[in-house]
Amino acid sequence: MLQSIRTGSKSPFMKIFLVFLAGGFAIWGIGDVSTGFFGPGDKAIKAGSKSLSALEVAQEFDFIRRAQYNSISTGDALQFGLLNNVMSTMARTLLFEAEASRLNVVSTRSMQKSALLRQVAFQDETGTFSQGRFVSALSQAGLSEGDYLAQLDKSIISQQISDSISLGAKFPNSISEELAKYELERRIAKIINFDIRPDEQPIPDVNELRDWFKKNIENYDAPALRDIKLLLISPDDLKSEVELSLDEMKEAFEQRSDEFKTPEKRVVRQMVFETAEQALAARNAIDSGTEFGEVAETLLGLTNEDIFLGELTFNDLDISMADSIFNAEAGALVGPIESLFGYNLAIVDVIILGSNDSFDDVKEQINVTLRMEKAIDLVYEKINLIEDSLGTGSTLEEVAIQNSLTTQTINNLDKQGNNIDGEAFVGPESDIVSMTDFLETSWSTDIEEVSTLIDAGNDTFFVLKPIKEDEPRKRSFEEVEERAKSDFLLEIAIASAKLKAQNHMRIGPSIFEDIDPTSPFRRSGVGLDNSDARLIAQTAFEQPIEAAKIVETGKHILIIKTAEIVPASETEVADTAAFYLSQLNLAASKNISDALSVSLSERHKLELYPGMVQQLLVGQNN
Repeated sequence: MLQSIRTGSKSPFMKIFLVFLAGGFAIWGIGDVSTGFFGPGDKAIKAGSKSLSALEVAQEFDFIRRAQYNSISTGDALQFGLLNNVMSTMARTLLFEAEASRLNVVSTRSMQKSALLRQVAFQDETGTFSQGRFVSALSQAGLSEGDYLAQLDKSIISQQISDSISLGAKFPNSISEELAKYELERRIAKIINFDIRPDEQPIPDVNELRDWFKKNIENYDAPALRDIKLLLISPDDLKSEVELSLDEMKEAFEQRSDEFKTPEKRVVRQMVFETAEQALAARNAIDSGTEFGEVAETLLGLTNEDIFLGELTFNDLDISMADSIFNAEAGALVGPIESLFGYNLAIVDVIILGSNDSFDDVKEQINVTLRMEKAIDLVYEKINLIEDSLGTGSTLEEVAIQNSLTTQTINNLDKQGNNIDGEAFVGPESDIVSMTDFLETSWSTDIEEVSTLIDAGNDTFFVLKPIKEDEPRKRSFEEVEERAKSDFLLEIAIASAKLKAQNHMRIGPSIFEDIDPTSPFRRSGVGLDNSDARLIAQTAFEQPIEAAKIVETGKHILIIKTAEIVPASETEVADTAAFYLSQLNLAASKNISDALSVSLSERHKLELYPGMVQQLLVGQNN
């Protein structure tokens, strides 16, 4: 999520807009929930005559948190800045709505239809709009047709205002063509491989190894290290303490019966006509005995795949069609019915009745779900007890015993979260070190001091105590003898393989005569079936044709010769250049649109009250 926030703020104009928004946050304050005479009432965002309530913003925040960020906790989402990001996006949209109101800019039905038909996500393999894909996409996104069209209206209005000043910002075709030629060029290489084999090198005697260690001693310095004792409280660790009776499981089954129902579905085919007269003529033909699919092919040129919508629930359908289709019998013809796309005729091929799972069918599922829920409840019971015990001065060990928990210790933790050799921890220790705030807490808490209880997210908490700290120091040969031996043998093996490659290179170009060329590959290494594809590609593109270079990969020494340059075809260049040109122009348009947002925020006196939204979300989280 942090990456998406960074990406969205790269534009210089967007940075200005975000600074303006940040100023709004500072002026009105995260904690500002005033409803006095000069307060915002229940409005979280105001721009001119337009506004959004705190509840509307909170609902959008929660929708995005669940849909796009794997349902991370509300607290984590707030900490990561999702609220600021959501409010920034909604504020920008509201500014364009306010400007549209001032200029009397509207979105018409024909604009909606044109925009829908252009959406690639709703098109079939031939590039034609597919009603089935449209319905399926909305269902997967959890949107009704009305919700989607409302969002589309806002986009259309914003685009009209932006286009009025951005359409003149166009890049020349020559730039995109050169970019396409550069990106699409491929090369063919010839590669000679020399394995790096430490296991084949002679074992050094102790004196030789000591001398080598002295020359490389700085590579073995120990950083500042701490030993950390911690108490971890997580649902997974407490599931074994949960007691769950059969009666509780049956009660949950009764209370959550809706979760175990399979909704009724209809298998539907549909065709859409521009006029009611055309749709009525098609209906008459079907009523006279012509097959539904035959009519679709004759009148609209559609295949069976084009008209097949698949298995649909009531909520998958537009409200104008849902009642009629779900009240129809199998084989019944429905329509004509008017919708956004025109006049619809549909036929219900199959009725798939819904079902209710029995308790025995979902018993195991209920067991797993309830056990986890009870374990989560147990986590919060224990953290309340733990906080009380820590507040009265209990030691970490005493707190663990009082709550039937065990402490664990991570030894030799450096400030980057690695071990004494600078390597990442593995196994359970890796999971602990990577927990939110663990590393920072481990190094900001004084030795023998017990930290506060830290929320690591996902209903997991920890409290820790640093029990020992070692200053950076030189390590003795005896401490690192085995590691030094391994490094020494690797260094000798690399030098040996590199010497072989250099001697081979001295023979001349004939060394490549019996070497098979690679398949053509791109700058990224795509096209090469090799674990070192990127390094090989980088070398082959850096040097001229017929040149050769020795490269070390870590496991191999390679001699890489650039054997051939394969330019892209005119068709490839034309297609890719068109795409690049559209992206360049889109970026230019976005920068102008972002600059316009800054201007509109001043014109319509943008006001932000994030504290109201945060209060709703925190209250919901609690």
